[in-house]
Amino acid sequence: MNLELVGKDVTPSETLRARLESKLEKIEKRLGEKLFVRVSLKTDDNHTYSCGIHFNGAGHEFSAAATSDDLIKATDEAVDKVSRQVSKRQHRPESQRKASATIRGGF
Repeated sequence: MNLELVGKDVTPSETLRARLESKLEKIEKRLGEKLFVRVSLKTDDNHTYSCGIHFNGAGHEFSAAATSDDLIKATDEAVDKVSRQVSKRQHRPESQRKASATIRGGF
């Protein structure tokens, strides 16, 4: 996985990078392809951190953003949001098949 970690007014630590890589590797395994992930970290004047994650995989674009008072909590929330998006995308064909099945009456 290629991870681009960009911080605006935030210096990301190596432990944060390792934590993000381990969580995003799980998503990469689910998609089954090598990903290029861009993670942007920002801080506001009132000590609020925001994390944005963006990548393309399986022919679709995934992105999520989260804000929190803690940088690690913001990154965890953003990863969780992306994980839910990937899960929805993987199960979408099954749900569409069931929803489109109709029972015709009056042969």
